Amino acid sequence: MEDFISAFEERIGNPSLFCGRRREMDLLLRWTTDLIPRKLAKSRALLGRRKSGKTALMQRLFNILWNLDGNVIPFYVEVLDQDQWLLEFSDEYFRTFLSQYLSFKTRTPLGKENIPWKWDVLHDMVRQLGNEKVLKAAESFHEDVEKEDEHNAMRSAFSAPSRFTGYDDVSFVVMIDEIQYMTQHIFYDRERNIRAHNLPGAFHGLVELKYAPMLVSGSYIGWMTQMMREMFVGGRLKRTPVSPKLTFPEGMDAVWRYAEHHGIPLTEEISLVINQLTQSDPFYIATLFRSDWPGRDFSTADGVIRTFAHEILDPGGEIFGTWSEYIDISLDAVNDIHGKKMLLHLSRERFRECPRDEIREHLGWPPERDRELEEKLRTLAYGNLITLTASNFHYQGIPDDVLDIIFRQLYQYEIEQDRPDVRAELTEKLDGLQRERKSLRGTLSELRGRMLELIVWRELNKCRKEGRTVTNFAGRLRKVTDAGDADKMDELIERCGGSKFGNVWMNHYIQLPHTAASEVDVIAEGEDDESRWFLVFEAKNRDERNPPTMDEAKRFATKVGMIRERSGQRKKRTRFVCPVYLSAKGFKDEVEEWLHGQGILTADMETWEDRASDGGGTFVPPLPE
Repeated sequence: MEDFISAFEERIGNPSLFCGRRREMDLLLRWTTDLIPRKLAKSRALLGRRKSGKTALMQRLFNILWNLDGNVIPFYVEVLDQDQWLLEFSDEYFRTFLSQYLSFKTRTPLGKENIPWKWDVLHDMVRQLGNEKVLKAAESFHEDVEKEDEHNAMRSAFSAPSRFTGYDDVSFVVMIDEIQYMTQHIFYDRERNIRAHNLPGAFHGLVELKYAPMLVSGSYIGWMTQMMREMFVGGRLKRTPVSPKLTFPEGMDAVWRYAEHHGIPLTEEISLVINQLTQSDPFYIATLFRSDWPGRDFSTADGVIRTFAHEILDPGGEIFGTWSEYIDISLDAVNDIHGKKMLLHLSRERFRECPRDEIREHLGWPPERDRELEEKLRTLAYGNLITLTASNFHYQGIPDDVLDIIFRQLYQYEIEQDRPDVRAELTEKLDGLQRERKSLRGTLSELRGRMLELIVWRELNKCRKEGRTVTNFAGRLRKVTDAGDADKMDELIERCGGSKFGNVWMNHYIQLPHTAASEVDVIAEGEDDESRWFLVFEAKNRDERNPPTMDEAKRFATKVGMIRERSGQRKKRTRFVCPVYLSAKGFKDEVEEWLHGQGILTADMETWEDRASDGGGTFVPPLPE
């Protein structure tokens, strides 16, 4: 909101580049802000392949919970694929926890790259906090480290969140990113000879605590699944899949945000081409826009194809480098011609489940080798190069066109003496789209209607960057029919229409003590030395038969009240909060009258877009004929 702070430096970079993920974020926020305080939350495992957005979700959840300043304290730690002595790992784990706990309690943002604070800084901050139990816990752990008692240090570090709940009447969410690396890269001895292969089992009891539940993640789904079966038996972790793909509208949102961030102008048609090529995958979208290729071109569909093909095919391309490394590591355990051959077959057939006997016939193996085949298939699945299904007899390739291209680029010639023509394939894919010109126009028209909040966000963000007010703000609102309401709102409209805004957020979360988090579609904030002011939007895409209901209107009014109450608690006075309910096709009379009575302005797409002028609106170049 107006005082949103990036207390934790997110790897994604600019916070506005976090796109979509509404379903996953809503689920995690209900889990943290509603279920954890009521001690009803079951620990979860985020399962998704590499570059699927798990880290971005966890780090954004950290910042949201930190800013909500409620009774759930976030703790995030990442397990690296680097060998460590258990004592070193325990020390870093505890200092990370204590740093983030103190950051939350003292409202002090973490340092650059989220590096935990040193012991002398932590001791000073704990003493200033004045909690003797926290001070004693910190000093006791430090003594274990000084004595090199790695066993007690590990137990004390891992149990710290659950113990601290009793010190402060708070709850925690314990986020461990890439937890599966604990089984390979942590060692019991300083010389790194004795691997702590069952270390995640130390959380066996802690994972069931309802006041400090865990949210863990892993990028190798098969490896994670095996670890969960062996060390978190009894369904202690609820599986929560994370798709690397956004929904199609979310993908369009990502394309426009990344293009704006990189200063790249796009037509609507080219935006759609990029989203189609990348399959709404934010990793591919981001990589495309930050391409270093000298020939990169976003002015034509052919230029986009050539730029994307470079990133996929060239050894210097970021996508090629990322996935070829991933494939090499995962194929290491099945590094023979048969493993590659079955991988290629399943990748080609990636949109259906293939029975094991079909794969065996493709390899030309007799039934007697069925057990060997099953072992190879499971090894590929544990390396996350193919997908396990509900049946032990069926397997499926990863449904990703880019991974399929890279598999074939690497291995197709070796196996079949045939080199794929990837550029021709990408061009053919888009040719089909270009031939269906009517369908393309329909898709773009539908997207304009489905993404009202993005339309508003883009315009307000443009106003922010150009240092100007919203164009014709008063003229783009629907008429207030009640004279009394109109008189009250004239001053608000004039104030807002003449104000500039320095920050703009989309899909932003707010919360008051003892309330669940609520999402605001778009909120813009302006300020000077003495005061702050806010423009708040709710956006609904509805046809004439399904306008916003009274309950939905009341929910927005509640959010506006939360913003007013929270802003009233800050040091600067609030000059105004201007709420606007934007409904694509208008309102029922009684609902709109009620909104006006609550001081909430209304607009529809006809008033908002058609009355914009002198370049301030959301219009973009039309599709070429």
